[in-house]
Amino acid sequence: MNAFSLSSIVLVVLACAVSPLAAAEVASGGAALPTYGMQAIAPTVAAILGVPAPKEAEAPPIESIVQNLRGSQRVAILGIDAFGAAIWNKMRDKTPYLNSLALSNNQVQLRSVLPSVTCVNFGCMITGGSQKTTGITTFDSKIACEDLCSVLRANGKKSGGFGRKDWTGDRLLGRYADFSVPNRIDDADVLAGLMKVVEDQKPEFVIVQYGETDDVFHRHGPFSKEAAEACARADAWLAEIVPWLRARGYALIITADHGQHEITRANGTTGGAHGSASDVDCLVPLVWLPSVDRAQEAPKPARVLEQRD
Repeated sequence: MNAFSLSSIVLVVLACAVSPLAAAEVASGGAALPTYGMQAIAPTVAAILGVPAPKEAEAPPIESIVQNLRGSQRVAILGIDAFGAAIWNKMRDKTPYLNSLALSNNQVQLRSVLPSVTCVNFGCMITGGSQKTTGITTFDSKIACEDLCSVLRANGKKSGGFGRKDWTGDRLLGRYADFSVPNRIDDADVLAGLMKVVEDQKPEFVIVQYGETDDVFHRHGPFSKEAAEACARADAWLAEIVPWLRARGYALIITADHGQHEITRANGTTGGAHGSASDVDCLVPLVWLPSVDRAQEAPKPARVLEQRD
């Protein structure tokens, strides 16, 4: 979902029951993982790239990520829309590539800021602010605080923001970044444009919204057969873009903006919704990787993390 009204979110929260099974899977599958607020992403990227965090950021950097990736010359955030922790737990047989990347020392969980919708949380990723700080209500909102793209620009670095036409990656991220690829109709088209920008412009920071997962989850439900197939396609997308970016000097942060829960429509069909404060809607995975050249360096010992919300 790329735009919303407050009233629609209230209706979603009141009308949609969260699946107990899905909630249990989040608890059992992710209980051992430290959990940080979405506000930590922008300060983390800033620390890795050696620039100040956006002024109104509401959380410190995630030190384990900074420790592993500090000194990287470029960072990319790959945001798989609606790919919550509960969905990944359910669909692991469909995501072998992502599974292979996620080790015991390079993953945590994030908690989406409220409301748990796309524009608010992708906006948070580039500002470090919750909705009260950013003022974001749609993907066309003017951000009311300092953003990471502006910080990078002030420090002589460039950024790219990417997504499908008229989605958050296009209308919000692309508007604040130095480079974007407008009028791209699907995720493959977005990827082709991103690759050209990276080859030609070499921005130090890129952030991309992969959209098909959210689209399919809304139509068929996040735990449906169709959702499983969409997760498999997202995994194939990662298998293409991750090694390509790492080979070009990018450290990677793979995450999501929010999850989804199942709803039953008036006609008896199953769909998906989000926007609530439930773990199913708010807990999302985060996996990080160094660039290929830095991965070949001697590994640094991982620090023990505190549980943090």
